[in-house]
Amino acid sequence: MPKLKDLRQQIDKIDDQLLKLISRRGVLAEKIGKEKSLQGQTAHFHVPQRERAILDRLNDQSKGPFPSTAINSIFREIFSATLALEKPLRVAFLGPETTFTHQVAIKHFGHSCKFNPCLNIESVFSEVELGNSDYGVVPVENSIEGVINRTLDCFVDSPLHICDEAQLAISLFLLAKNTDPKKIKTVYSHPQPLAQSRNWLSCNLPGVEQIPASSTAQAAELAKRDKNSAAIAGQLAAEVHQLKIIAKNIQDRAENHTRFLVISRDQAKRARRNKTSIMFSIKDEAGSLLKILELFANNKISLTKIQSRPLRNRPWEYLFYIDFLGHMEDKAVERVFKTLGKQTLLFRVLGSYPEQGLKKA
Repeated sequence: MPKLKDLRQQIDKIDDQLLKLISRRGVLAEKIGKEKSLQGQTAHFHVPQRERAILDRLNDQSKGPFPSTAINSIFREIFSATLALEKPLRVAFLGPETTFTHQVAIKHFGHSCKFNPCLNIESVFSEVELGNSDYGVVPVENSIEGVINRTLDCFVDSPLHICDEAQLAISLFLLAKNTDPKKIKTVYSHPQPLAQSRNWLSCNLPGVEQIPASSTAQAAELAKRDKNSAAIAGQLAAEVHQLKIIAKNIQDRAENHTRFLVISRDQAKRARRNKTSIMFSIKDEAGSLLKILELFANNKISLTKIQSRPLRNRPWEYLFYIDFLGHMEDKAVERVFKTLGKQTLLFRVLGSYPEQGLKKA
């Protein structure tokens, strides 16, 4: 026991030192804020590339025992709290609170932001465009159900840029007030989670009515009101709405991931590893798409995604969305863009941004 007491005292001393260092960091940040104000740089109070550089440097220096994900989470919160001393970031997300998009927004920006829940994806874009929020977070694709088309469609008329991405491993839970699954008559959830757990529901709750909700958060709220109802949502929804977890990880595939985009009025700065997203339309001619794809192959640019969407009010004409590895300022990418500008009817670069690895919830 004396040894355990001694170890805990050592940790207490380190905690005291950490508090002093974090407070000193906050004082320096306030001085930087004042200096920016004197230089007229208040419009650019958030410098994400600076945060990325710090995380890269710390992860390079780290020798354990904490993994990079833990280091990133700790310092994201420090960044968030420090920035809030100057001016909290305003982040719009597909709400309401406790949705997976909300969870990603918190993980990406930290708890000290002002989060702005929006009723739909279009509203997230609108809030950022109008300047009511500094950033927006929207889902763009799921590994089981595929692309979220509304997000892609919003880019057609929006001037916003993709400035970052985040990926989250999705774990779905069956939540209810009543712990007896036999008494469940109705299951609520957003259409995506309902589809992602279709087989589990068929095997474990056959004949139970499935009712789509606008979000997993709304589904949890509906289940809270009725003892014979359940919701499919994340664990955070269970905590917030005081529901019991009836079953864990009910998604049909273990590898259930959703990718999210961070949108902004400003373009992102170059990072260590970059991804670029573009959209374009082409003439309806034989081989026209093949010619476009050959441009990337000939310049040794790796595509990570290609998706087509019909153009609104223009039957049989399509928009193509492509993600590839690289930055818009790379020489090879510039060559491709120069040719694309000539061969396409519409061409727009949605953004070059840091390529992210998979992050688990």
